Amino acid sequence: MLSPKARAQRAAVLGLLAVQAVMPVGAWAQAQGAPALSDLLPARTKVRSGPPPPARDEPVQTPEPGEPIWLAVAPGDWGSAAPREIRMVLLSAARVLATAVARPGRDVLALRVMPRSGSPRVLYERSPEGYYVVQLTARDIRWNQFAYQFAHELCHIYSNFDHKEMHGATADPSNQWFEEALCEAASLHSLKAMTQAWASEAPSRNLLGYAPAFEAYAKRLLAEEHRQLPAGRSFGDWFAEHYAELRGNPYLRDKNELIATQLLPLFERQPDLWQAIVYLNPHTASASKPFADYLGDWHAACPDRLKPAVAEVLALFGVLPQAPVAAHPD
Repeated sequence: MLSPKARAQRAAVLGLLAVQAVMPVGAWAQAQGAPALSDLLPARTKVRSGPPPPARDEPVQTPEPGEPIWLAVAPGDWGSAAPREIRMVLLSAARVLATAVARPGRDVLALRVMPRSGSPRVLYERSPEGYYVVQLTARDIRWNQFAYQFAHELCHIYSNFDHKEMHGATADPSNQWFEEALCEAASLHSLKAMTQAWASEAPSRNLLGYAPAFEAYAKRLLAEEHRQLPAGRSFGDWFAEHYAELRGNPYLRDKNELIATQLLPLFERQPDLWQAIVYLNPHTASASKPFADYLGDWHAACPDRLKPAVAEVLALFGVLPQAPVAAHPD
């Protein structure tokens, strides 16, 4: 049970979040002399590094019925957030994304989450125990940032981010921008879904009343100017202009987030599209192919029931699916 002092501190933080939710984007940061919101959300990097040092984390527990992942949160510099509460929030984020993705017949994922400075990421190498290692930069009880960052990295795992040919120490980055944009859309979807889930049942009494902060955070992000198409420009024209830049540098955050804003409505209209992300990067050579062929591999790998929805994503980028050689079993 929280002490009166701790309850007062938590109430103060929730009050500040409520104030931020009704202020224009960037106004809160400017009023406090702090960086703008975009500066608080670090660029994504997928750095291939050696195995992480051993961590004294909470043991992975067999998930309760219905839990989609095994999850351990390592102790460390999490600010005022306790690993046990972080675990509850991350499991909630995993639950809403896993419900959308629906991975029947696949192994339950095992993840270790650790704090780091810099940028959130998931490592290509797994831990000695075989866990995926996810590193987050969220701190304190900013649960919206924990959910936002974790959903992005979990989307990379669902999208087979590590099923790629390696060139030296890294995978070919030519089509990585698409995965980054897709996972940004997954983060936004998760924030919206958690708003509904927590409004009806928060993971614990300490988290009651936090649901509106998820929705406010998603709205603030979607309203950012750089996520909008320039006036009078179609997405096709915009994409043609910036495609070479994206191929050269997949971590152009502003551009990835604009693309995510275009992708999200497709997934909202056809929720089954989330089930298709587990068929992305079907071959280790797919990541190195021209973008149209990369999307073609994705479309071809999907079961027939998902192909029409995936074809709409291809059409957004001006790509027509090739005629199938043979039907893929559902």
